[in-house]
Amino acid sequence: MGAVDFGEWVAPDLEVTLGGRTYWVQPPTVAEMKKVLAAAVRGEVKLRLVDADIPAEVQTVLNTITPGEHPALGPVYQQLIDDGVPSATIDRIGYYAVFFWARGREYADALAQALWMPRELGAEAGEAAPKG
Repeated sequence: MGAVDFGEWVAPDLEVTLGGRTYWVQPPTVAEMKKVLAAAVRGEVKLRLVDADIPAEVQTVLNTITPGEHPALGPVYQQLIDDGVPSATIDRIGYYAVFFWARGREYADALAQALWMPRELGAEAGEAAPKG
């Protein structure tokens, strides 16, 4: 009996393009995924997407993340730093990667658009457009 080729079924890398450079973030390992899921819980609490505290067992997992480690970005985290990418941009890529791996691309895209898409001044709900 021949081997099964899983090449077509593996989770693809997260491809991030920034300033003409492309970074390929590999899917997290099982050990990293536990940390990614904990980071997703923390992110949803901090962003007030859920009205709850971070559960103690989730905080225990978060406490295992060492300085300089980003489980959702893996080695790409250090590459971004080495390439001089601004901290705020790395943070946004990190948030995106966490939710990409934990909840899927649609969720990560929607969250990124809600958090970081420029908004026109005066375009908030209920405000009338200025008359010319």
